[in-house]
Amino acid sequence: MSTAVSATSPGASATSLPDAERALPKLGDPQERGSLTIADRVVERVAGYAVTQVEGATAAPRRILGITVGDVRPEKEAAVSARVDGHTATVQATVAIGWPASVRQVASQLRQRIREDVGHITGVEVAHIDVEVVSLSTPPTARRRVQ
Repeated sequence: MSTAVSATSPGASATSLPDAERALPKLGDPQERGSLTIADRVVERVAGYAVTQVEGATAAPRRILGITVGDVRPEKEAAVSARVDGHTATVQATVAIGWPASVRQVASQLRQRIREDVGHITGVEVAHIDVEVVSLSTPPTARRRVQ
């Protein structure tokens, strides 16, 4: 079963409106309805995922007491911390960059992608981004079959 909805002219009475439209409350001016606060964690998650979208950048390997434990984690979000103040954020991302990619070029792409994604998804402007490169990862080599 389908219901046809027709546009009403400004002078139409409320009785000619469909039941669903009559049941909606009258909304005031959007600026008077309330506010939206974006948590730091939301910006961190969006920025962490943005890192995985840049070629040559991955989540850094885990480190314990300054010692690298494990390998790079290309399928995971990068470690990101963010601080949101109103509609402006500062972000710090810890990443690994694949060798032989240019660190400067990948970091620039990371900053651009983080700014775009965070701004598009959350509406928060990213004022400052620190990219900390803690590892240069080499591509996995194939194991030799004959030794």
